Amino acid sequence: MTATATGTTTAVRALTPRLRVAVRIIAGRGLARACMQVSMLALLPVWGAEQFGPYVAATGAFNWLTALVQGTEKAALTGLPRAPVLAHQLTRMLVGRAAAPVAVAAVLAVALLPVGGAWALYPAAAVYAGSQGLMSVLASLHRIDGHAGRETTAYVVFAMWVIILAGFAFAGALHPYQYLLGLVTGQLVVCAVLALAVPRLRSRPARVRAGRVLRRRVDRRVFLLGISEVASTAGVAVLYVVIASTGTPADAATVYVVMVISSVFGSLSVLVLRLLQPGTSMRLRGTGGRSGRQRAAAINAWATALAGIALAVGLAVVVFAAAVGGAGAVAAIAASTLALGLAIAVEMVLFCVVLYTIFLLENTNGVALRLTSTAAWVGLAATTVSGLVLVPALHAVGAVVAMVVGLVGRSVLIRLWLRREAGAAAPRP
Repeated sequence: MTATATGTTTAVRALTPRLRVAVRIIAGRGLARACMQVSMLALLPVWGAEQFGPYVAATGAFNWLTALVQGTEKAALTGLPRAPVLAHQLTRMLVGRAAAPVAVAAVLAVALLPVGGAWALYPAAAVYAGSQGLMSVLASLHRIDGHAGRETTAYVVFAMWVIILAGFAFAGALHPYQYLLGLVTGQLVVCAVLALAVPRLRSRPARVRAGRVLRRRVDRRVFLLGISEVASTAGVAVLYVVIASTGTPADAATVYVVMVISSVFGSLSVLVLRLLQPGTSMRLRGTGGRSGRQRAAAINAWATALAGIALAVGLAVVVFAAAVGGAGAVAAIAASTLALGLAIAVEMVLFCVVLYTIFLLENTNGVALRLTSTAAWVGLAATTVSGLVLVPALHAVGAVVAMVVGLVGRSVLIRLWLRREAGAAAPRP
């Protein structure tokens, strides 16, 4: 083993948290997420639909902003371990880009504070969504620096703050807008404490000769990773709109439950990969990227084939049922718990495989980022089109199948790109 390989192995081990530490991080973030979700369900009967509806609409409208800011977190987890010499400059650039949308939304929220109503509610919701992403970015910086305990503490503290605010709201002391302002205040305080605890943010870095080039590369990486995250989450929002327009309240409730189950499973998968990302980025840099792309191609090949077969079989069953039993048979499939369970199982498995494939590619080089972002938008288009076709007939089952179609679309595009790259890299006689 060469000195370079030995150094890389040592760096990977240092950047990968131990199991006990990883469990604490997952528990801390999971507690905060659970408190936010449970508090919303608990406050529905307290506030009533008239007050709760606008609150949910405002907070749900800016989920994309959280995903956009979290693209900066992925850029930090892949870039900082590879460039320790530029860590000071990169940290300030990345935090600045993550904080920018939060700052803009905060200015609007303060300006519209005297107005009240929806005009003030929506900017506050934007600050809340953006600060969730900013908090994740800052927590990841501490984890990279070897202070994972600070990340866990930050999320546990915020979870306790959510419980306190929910208690006041449950007692009737806080209305939705006041409750949201309390959440925003608590989250911004946690973000400020985390930022002050990062040494590289307390002093100005030395100027680098290629500063303009570095800024362009950082902007490109943050943009592509952020846009990819936005497109990945937008498919769910599109399906909500379709089911609300064509289905019944019962269908919407079923889709909501399915999305909650899928999002919990998906969020856990994403968090596990984020914990592994700094070490993986070090292992797949340079010539190691080829092995990462080869592994991604192998996993993607069999996953695309199996998902395509499952999708074809499922659609064939629906077509056959429609031909033999008519609309009644299709309605029976739409109401079948077995059909919904099978569709969810396929979606979850395929989601994990596609997520891992993209994870490997994003940690190889910057060229793959354009592929992963394009694949995310192709998946969004496939989800939208298939949702418009399937949801009116199959309702909740159709929504899940549309998610599978979107994932298959992403897999196919990635598969074609990897095959073309492998052919271009093959030696010619």
